[in-house]
Amino acid sequence: MTHRFLFSLGLLAALLGSGCPGGANGNGNTGGGPEKTPPATDQDPPEPSGSARCKLGLVAHEEGGDGAVALSNDGLTASASERSQIARAAASHVGGRWYYEVTVDSLLDGVWWAQNIGASVEGVIHTVGDTAYMGALYNTTGTISSGGDGSTRIGGGGDSAVQAAPFAEGDVVGVALDLDAGRVYFRKNGAWLEGMDPEADAGGAEILVLPGTGAYYPVLYLSDGDVMTANFGASEFASSAPEGFLPFAEDLETDDDGSCVDEGPAGLPAPPAPVDAACEDFTSYKTAAEDATELHIIGIHERGEGGPKASVHVSRTSEMVLALSSYAFTQWTVTVDPGAQLEGIVLVGHEPSRVSAPAGIPINTVIYNEDGSRIEAAYTWPNAPGGLDTPDLIRSVEEITGMSMTSFGGCRDGDSFTVVDDH
Repeated sequence: MTHRFLFSLGLLAALLGSGCPGGANGNGNTGGGPEKTPPATDQDPPEPSGSARCKLGLVAHEEGGDGAVALSNDGLTASASERSQIARAAASHVGGRWYYEVTVDSLLDGVWWAQNIGASVEGVIHTVGDTAYMGALYNTTGTISSGGDGSTRIGGGGDSAVQAAPFAEGDVVGVALDLDAGRVYFRKNGAWLEGMDPEADAGGAEILVLPGTGAYYPVLYLSDGDVMTANFGASEFASSAPEGFLPFAEDLETDDDGSCVDEGPAGLPAPPAPVDAACEDFTSYKTAAEDATELHIIGIHERGEGGPKASVHVSRTSEMVLALSSYAFTQWTVTVDPGAQLEGIVLVGHEPSRVSAPAGIPINTVIYNEDGSRIEAAYTWPNAPGGLDTPDLIRSVEEITGMSMTSFGGCRDGDSFTVVDDH
């Protein structure tokens, strides 16, 4: 079954292209592939997008501490004077296929979480080892991680620890960042790691690329005395960029002095779910799916004050199945308006919960690790560090129901939700 919530490339391409004619970069090319040949005219043709390369350097991440990361060499070389310091590229990308390299100039003794090379969205740059599939890192022990607890998913497989050859002083680490397919590929001194091959779409650490995830930045993590130099395309790469991948410093906005301009970390906004919620931290997403029967997923962690109770009212008139997820025991109450067409309820979580619903509505309860099942509880779109895995929850619910998700919405301690017609 195709999981449209995670790999909806057609939706992503359409959203990327909505802001400018012809595609993501305004010339009909939605990724990092070859450009269209301009028509012959009496005037010089415009420069193809692939040749528009701006000056891109590093900046110290705001949580790195004042003066802890020193930048030199036009902002391309970062050195750390304290343990666990972070530098990232000064600009980001949403969509497309990009390549950059990092030379390890000096690498002193450190710990794995303080010495990494990779890419991440702004919101999880500081959560090394648990980027919640919104970043992928390669560290000095050889571990490649993109999920929680140092695990990742390689080429669509399950969660696992991936151990490759470690990098050391003098090595050049290449990173191929596919923000169309949601894959990050690493190589050391020209050799791709762990069967990765971006030209063949083989392997690669999974990352999320749906709306709401954010824009991706190249990131360097350094320990005391470490020095690393990034190359985003300002000079010749040590190893050629894989076919179809452009230098990271291309197709970015440029200011008057030729420097790259960062359009910010937000990336593409997530279309909101047709759900009203009485909580401040509510996040949601509605897909472009138009199935005859909709699948709406609502997630919470647990209820605190007022006891473990939560209610869902359905006023939406579409045929639907409702999936309710909570980490701790919750007494759910579901009510419906006349004309609402609630065809079933799926109750999932780490602990057994209960639901009170109108008579005649089928209820399917699935508990974490019960009878060999493994199903996550989650409440944040698109995901959050801390072990609660939204993509895994959605994947599990889709497998249980045999349906594709229509919307997801959740908040940590929510107690009242209403599924409504589209906003």
